Amino acid sequence: MTSSGVHTGRAMPLRVQNVDTDQIIPARFCTNTEKTGFADALFADWRAQPDFALGQPPYDGADVLVAAENFGTGSSREAAVWALSNYGFRAVVSPRFGDIFRNNAWQNGLMAITAPANFVEALWEAIEQDPQTPVVIDLGTLRVSGAGRIHTFALDADTQDRLLRGFDPIEATLQHEDGISAYERAREPTPTTRETFAAASRGLAPTSSPRPTPCGEAMSPEDTVKELYRRIDSRDFTGLASLFSEDAVYHRPGCEVLLGRAEIETFYQEKRTIDSGVHTLERILVSDGAVTADGSFSGRLVDGRKAAHRFAEIFEFTADGRFSRRDSFMFVPSF
Repeated sequence: MTSSGVHTGRAMPLRVQNVDTDQIIPARFCTNTEKTGFADALFADWRAQPDFALGQPPYDGADVLVAAENFGTGSSREAAVWALSNYGFRAVVSPRFGDIFRNNAWQNGLMAITAPANFVEALWEAIEQDPQTPVVIDLGTLRVSGAGRIHTFALDADTQDRLLRGFDPIEATLQHEDGISAYERAREPTPTTRETFAAASRGLAPTSSPRPTPCGEAMSPEDTVKELYRRIDSRDFTGLASLFSEDAVYHRPGCEVLLGRAEIETFYQEKRTIDSGVHTLERILVSDGAVTADGSFSGRLVDGRKAAHRFAEIFEFTADGRFSRRDSFMFVPSF
């Protein structure tokens, strides 16, 4: 991106609908968590096809991919975005994206631009007739133009500002480092700050709030986490929900965010894909006002298939010792 926020490039057509992330980069190539080294794996199973545009002389150097509807669906693998960027693509234009792919793209600086089907069709026809046809993307005005057409696309203001300033998400956050530090110094201690949480984790009474006592049982944060897994494995979902605050937030891979105790209980009672199983905890760590836990799960899905994976979770607590936030991460054999 130039300092003006305008990118002018050449485009490659991809007239294939419903391209999922496994077609963008097959799972067998997802062998590391670095953001580099994926260029040769981009569309690996299609490159040998003589009519596939990638790598063909007319489209050498193209850095805008013009794709059909439902591009980037399927699994949430971020490597799909990395592969496109590693190869040299700066933007993908499509009538519709998989939501997770689109979010991953903008987070990593790959412009995922949603445009009407007739605009995409016009670009296809123009670049197939003349591969030198320029496509211009202006982040400042949120416009993409080519083939004599202009389309204004949608993008949230924070992402637009971050990319125009040349920041990744961490760099953008660090621009507020002074304000964050000032807030941390000034705020009142809570059970999720280092001082009081460390006392609670040792079973001592914090200086500014009572010891956590969810559901009338005096438990340390570690014991509360252990109790959560016990209730999950015993299918005590009402008891499980009582460990959460009324407005708790639960982030879980592949699911919309669960907001509040009632939604969490409904998820376990009605929507959980696991029928039964056992969690085996390996570590529980207390650090900077949060508890982290990791271990393994073995059980059976509701469709009868076996399930086995590793997991890691982060928990935060309210003043009375209930969960205010839970973030889950699953490590499964395939992406």
